[in-house]
Amino acid sequence: MDREFDHDYTRWMEDVLSTHDRPFAYDGETGTAFEAWQTRLREGLQSALGFPAIRERDVSDAALRRHGTTLTEDFERQKWSIQTEQGFRVPFYLLLPATEDPPYPVALTLHGHAESGKELAVGESPTVGDEERIVDERRDIARQAAERGYAALVPDMRAFGELADPEQPEDGRQCTRLQKNLQLVGRTLVGERVWDALKLIEFVERRPALDADRLAVTGHSGGGVVALYAAALDERLSPVAPCASVCPFADSLVPIDHCVCNYVPGIRRVGEIWDIAGAIAPRPLRVVAGADDSIFPIDGTERAFERIRAVYRGAGVPDACELHVGDGGHRYYPAGVWPFVRAHL
Repeated sequence: MDREFDHDYTRWMEDVLSTHDRPFAYDGETGTAFEAWQTRLREGLQSALGFPAIRERDVSDAALRRHGTTLTEDFERQKWSIQTEQGFRVPFYLLLPATEDPPYPVALTLHGHAESGKELAVGESPTVGDEERIVDERRDIARQAAERGYAALVPDMRAFGELADPEQPEDGRQCTRLQKNLQLVGRTLVGERVWDALKLIEFVERRPALDADRLAVTGHSGGGVVALYAAALDERLSPVAPCASVCPFADSLVPIDHCVCNYVPGIRRVGEIWDIAGAIAPRPLRVVAGADDSIFPIDGTERAFERIRAVYRGAGVPDACELHVGDGGHRYYPAGVWPFVRAHL
């Protein structure tokens, strides 16, 4: 085909990305100006995630239901559900450790992209491949928390577990269908997952056996993204340990084919990943990554971390953020997460 026009798309896109406004990006602020920047960024992040549209269906009372209890040798597993918006309930497990006395320090543990959802995080293997994910990838993160003496909260994230649509095939299109519909009304799937996670803080504050002043958050992959965004928006979450998820957008989400549930339209108009992570300062943050992660490349993660540390330096606490690089791929790294949580919780 004869082409009258030759477009250099690479150069054009670089120009688009470098010249658009980023009014919420960190620009060296310190002191009260730093706090004002964090406030502006959080407002921008809420807007990008779709919180204004989600709030239209908010409920004044996050109604709770308890659905049963299972006892194991190491912990008591309670099943609950919480209403997070009109007509929508989120099921979650609460794991209470057998080796500690209340009030328990709490770990909000967020599973990654897995059909079995919260079941995988508590160490169950209802779908093909889950046993490998538990043994080799250590994705039983809620069970790990309970075994270490924490009360572990683990919700199903939308499109997974009991929040998957039984009328739709479990082939990855659950997320695609939801994301397409949500974007039509100014919402995002990752924004809904963050919204649900933050609603669980209300549950913690209403339970005397749970210590709301000691509330850590961690997550793997997509759960790590939700953990980072949730902590950026809510100062009650501390310490923060996202795993296999922190990388510049241009290094991971753009060149690598992720599920659409990872994408937030307009997020670069809010800031890059280091700006969002900087909203967590001065609370302790440890970025956990794998040296051979194929979808969140370590080179990008290391560059992002240097920018995060610069933001923490502006907050006057450069040593409150850390990077742990594990020897392996896209998996969860308990050795990078739990000693850090113990030190700060």
